[in-house]
Amino acid sequence: MKIKDFEKAIEALCVHGLEIDEIKMKANGGGQVWQVNGHTDTLTVVWDDSGRAYSTPKDQAVETFIKMGSGKAVEGRRLKRDAEFDLKFE
Repeated sequence: MKIKDFEKAIEALCVHGLEIDEIKMKANGGGQVWQVNGHTDTLTVVWDDSGRAYSTPKDQAVETFIKMGSGKAVEGRRLKRDAEFDLKFE
């Protein structure tokens, strides 16, 4: 999907206060999106390239994870699958 497809589908969710923070594009993907990050007042929401949503409460504690393959430590919050925010593309 392209940027405009994601923007329209997110707008169609009609969730008050839902904002897009970042759109990540596929390298050499012809303008295709691979991830979109957004938020509401209380949640961080991440969509994959198919429009499946994952979320985490903003007040959830940050954890340390070991990055596969490199063994490096990274910090983040656990995401859970959240079908309430799944996108429907026209």
